[in-house]
Formats: sequence, structure tokens, C-alpha cells
Amino acid sequence: MEKKLDKLTIDDTEYSTEIPEYSRKPYEGVPDPSEVRAFIPGTIVDVKVSEGDSVQPGDVLLLLDAMKMHNEICSTIQGRVKQLHVKMDDTVQKNQLMVSISSD
Repeated sequence: MEKKLDKLTIDDTEYSTEIPEYSRKPYEGVPDPSEVRAFIPGTIVDVKVSEGDSVQPGDVLLLLDAMKMHNEICSTIQGRVKQLHVKMDDTVQKNQLMVSISSD
């Protein structure tokens, strides 16, 4: 198997370094922006959108009460609300899927 060497320059000195194949793969932990997930456990206290609604980055989708604070859960992408996975008064766990958004 042929080793891949990459060039790395630090302070005008060039180095050859071997980068393992596993580190070249995309990071699997990167969240999918079309899936809005709870960043903390809490309770849904308001749902601001309906399925089919058009949303823009920054639009408030839900209010999540966590640790006695209301947190605005916003869209990070432009699209349409594909599916609401929660409703008012639902308790959610960390990383639970709350809203799916399809890109236009």
C-alpha cells in the first residue's frame, strides 16, 4: 500500500507528514442542518411553525423551556417544515429530533 505524504509548512520550514486515511474521511458527528435537535433536555412551551411553513435561517421554530429558561430554537437553513416531531408540553431529551426541514 502506497503511503500518502502531505506537505506542511511551519515558519517557512516545509515538512512531509503522513495523514492517516481515517482522518481524511468526513467527520460523522457533524449535525445535519435539516434536523433540528434539542441541545438540552426540556419541555416544549410553544410551537411557532406548522408543517409546510417556509422558514429562513434565524426563524424561531419552537420555544424550549430548560432549567427555567425559555430557549428559542431557530432554523439554520432555508426550507420548508417537513415534519414536526414534537408538540406543546412534550418533554424532550438531549439530541432528540424536534423538527425536520426540507430544502427548497
